[in-house]
Amino acid sequence: MMNRNTLVLVRNLALVGLLVLAFGLTGCSSCKDFQLQIDQLNTQVADLQKDVADREAVIKEREDIAAELKGSLKDCQNENAVLVEQSEEVVTISIPDQLGFASGQVIVLDTMVPTLEAIAATVRQHPDWDVFVEGYTDNLKISEEYQEYWPTNWELGAFRAAAVVRYMTNQLNLPAERFAAVSYGPFRPVADNSTPEGRAQNRMVRVVLHKPEK
Repeated sequence: MMNRNTLVLVRNLALVGLLVLAFGLTGCSSCKDFQLQIDQLNTQVADLQKDVADREAVIKEREDIAAELKGSLKDCQNENAVLVEQSEEVVTISIPDQLGFASGQVIVLDTMVPTLEAIAATVRQHPDWDVFVEGYTDNLKISEEYQEYWPTNWELGAFRAAAVVRYMTNQLNLPAERFAAVSYGPFRPVADNSTPEGRAQNRMVRVVLHKPEK
């Protein structure tokens, strides 16, 4: 399926062709007007060609990043626990909380470190890509013993996302300006919260790599 820029590019190329044809049929009575329109459309076509080429380059790099991550996760034996996905111009790495955090806690576990190291290695290789870390939870109420620290799942998701950012910037020495942390709490579930299995899938941290527009 063609994206919007490609469709506009095809349309403008067709318009250039029609104007050139009309230019030839009408003689020189409107030469200047036709030439001006053709020049304007040629400029738009050139800009769109560059946009399409840039997008294709980003998609190719996205594919390379996903392949690198899958290889690195296989090396650290976490490829079955961690999900790497591609969508549009981003790469998403979903890390289940049983790999990363103890129940109700926000301290990065040792079991999560190899995954973060694999992600960090890829982030270093692609310095133009930024990193969003997103915290997700199930919809169960926070246990009373932890409500003093995070009253709702919003806070728990936020603390976990921030803990991952902190580890990757402090322990793994990645530049903090490339990172952002956000919490979606229980409000973007990927599975049914009415079952233990579904709730387990909804408790995770996602690392999203994307290349910002210049």
